Amino acid sequence: MPVMASLSAKLTSLCSLPLPLCLHPWKTYSGPFRSQSTPNHPERLGFQKSTPPLHTCNFPGVFCSPSLESSLPNNNLMDQIPPQMVDCRKLEILNLGNNKFSGEVPSKLSSLIRLRVLDISSNKLSGNLSFLKHFPNLENLCIADNLFTGKIPASIRSFRNLRFLNFSGNQFLEGSVPSMKRLEYSSSDVPKRYILAENSSTNSTRSNNKTSAQPPSTAKSAEAPSPTTQPHKHKKDKRKKILGWILGFLAGAFAGSISGFIFSLLFKLMLAVVRGAGKDTGPAIFSPLIKKDDLAFLEKEDGLASLELIGSGGCGQVYKAELPGGNGKMIAIKKIIQPPKDAAELTEEDSKSMNKKMRQIRSEINTVGQIRHRNLLPLLAHVSRPDCHYLVYEFMKNGSLQDILNAVAEGTKELDWLTRHRIVVGVAAGLEYLHMSHSPRIIHRDLKPANILLDDDMEARIADFGLAKAMPDAQTHITTSNVAGTVGYIAPEYHQTLKFTDKCDIYSFGVILGVLVMGKLPSDDFFQNRNEIGMVKWMRTVMTSENPQQAIDQKLMGNGFEEQMLLVLKLAYFCTLDNPKSGPIVRM
Repeated sequence: MPVMASLSAKLTSLCSLPLPLCLHPWKTYSGPFRSQSTPNHPERLGFQKSTPPLHTCNFPGVFCSPSLESSLPNNNLMDQIPPQMVDCRKLEILNLGNNKFSGEVPSKLSSLIRLRVLDISSNKLSGNLSFLKHFPNLENLCIADNLFTGKIPASIRSFRNLRFLNFSGNQFLEGSVPSMKRLEYSSSDVPKRYILAENSSTNSTRSNNKTSAQPPSTAKSAEAPSPTTQPHKHKKDKRKKILGWILGFLAGAFAGSISGFIFSLLFKLMLAVVRGAGKDTGPAIFSPLIKKDDLAFLEKEDGLASLELIGSGGCGQVYKAELPGGNGKMIAIKKIIQPPKDAAELTEEDSKSMNKKMRQIRSEINTVGQIRHRNLLPLLAHVSRPDCHYLVYEFMKNGSLQDILNAVAEGTKELDWLTRHRIVVGVAAGLEYLHMSHSPRIIHRDLKPANILLDDDMEARIADFGLAKAMPDAQTHITTSNVAGTVGYIAPEYHQTLKFTDKCDIYSFGVILGVLVMGKLPSDDFFQNRNEIGMVKWMRTVMTSENPQQAIDQKLMGNGFEEQMLLVLKLAYFCTLDNPKSGPIVRM
């Protein structure tokens, strides 16, 4: 296999072993969908370009994976929703809104009892609502703007966690929506209420009975009258022309004279917004799984007083909280402090610190605030206060990979190879999405065990996008004024040239592969007492020796996966080559 081969080929080579590293953990299904458009990346729609990998489901053209989310809105997908969807039992979020699906919804859809969000709005779906039988965990239901007929089923009352409901735009539905506590409606026969909707790539707004990105206005809208047009006069009026020239000249001079004042005013307004001195507009919500009322406690001065502190770092502290409502959903709140001073009182150090924190907040909002992937930690909301900012995330019960590795080193926890392998696959899938499927590409720049969180199933979630940068497709690299990242995980070429590419993330990924197989961090004292200073150099030396197995963590020896672990170390070797052009790319 040539050195330039993609990481995909290397990952696929592991499929002959008893563990499905080639499985696409980020895809939920691929199947009989047709699209009127021809996207640049068919993988983003869930299509397979080749034969499905191992461990497929038992129906043609479709396979299931541990994915919790399938979001395919705004893709012009046609035909019926495939009934094989019901085999994806772990699915929690299904968003097929704003496509061109037609026909009836599979009646067995209610077998997806883990669903929390179901959005099939703005299609051409028909038939009755018999598929709304039993969704015990459903929180957000939107079937607006379809052609459904029949009565609204009373079974909706059994959806005990339902908080958002939109039946609007189905003119053939009969009856009223069953009354339920804590439910917000939007339909043709009940008052409209503000309903949170996940941001789409088009950022469009819906009108009439549809949900809107803004709360409905209480004032009646009125069309603006068309401007009246004066009849054209063929007779020239020299006096009026001269008067028009004079007025135009005076208007231009006046505009120029006040431009400096306007610029100064805008600058002051921007500074006030950055410092949080402007009027509080409330939380910015980025997920349908949370609403503004849930975060009302953060508006109080002592909002975090009773919460458990679970971590702290250079940017601030992280707290754990339970959302109101009694459903037991936990969130993590990162508090980022900013100096409550006027610009004149800010020292140079304070100013640099504030600018850095604001850049990191913007980076988080522009990345995981806008995109969704099962292996990225989503930003749920942002709350701005005069003295601080709150970033709200899903809570990851198992903490970070760094925490787990520290506990393993202390002997208080175990981390078997199957779990380490699952973490590797998750990180690779998240990077593939950032580098290959998202446009523009997103470079994380600080990939390390502390920024890889683990959910209840020990699935990896890449977190902390404060240093992330978007790289336009036309660019080959971005030059910075200083190096960002963590020592031991920074690519040498970035450190030397201040130019970073997606290969810098690949280098960091290679170091993480080595850490998981060898059971040692780059900062481990073990590497300070060797001729080859540094984990990467030591790993290269051992991998080219006659006994490469000595690099494997002794806790993992004898588990029957030695050959597979050596293959992963070879991947780590390729990812950390001195010449990044010879390294692989992440493609699952």
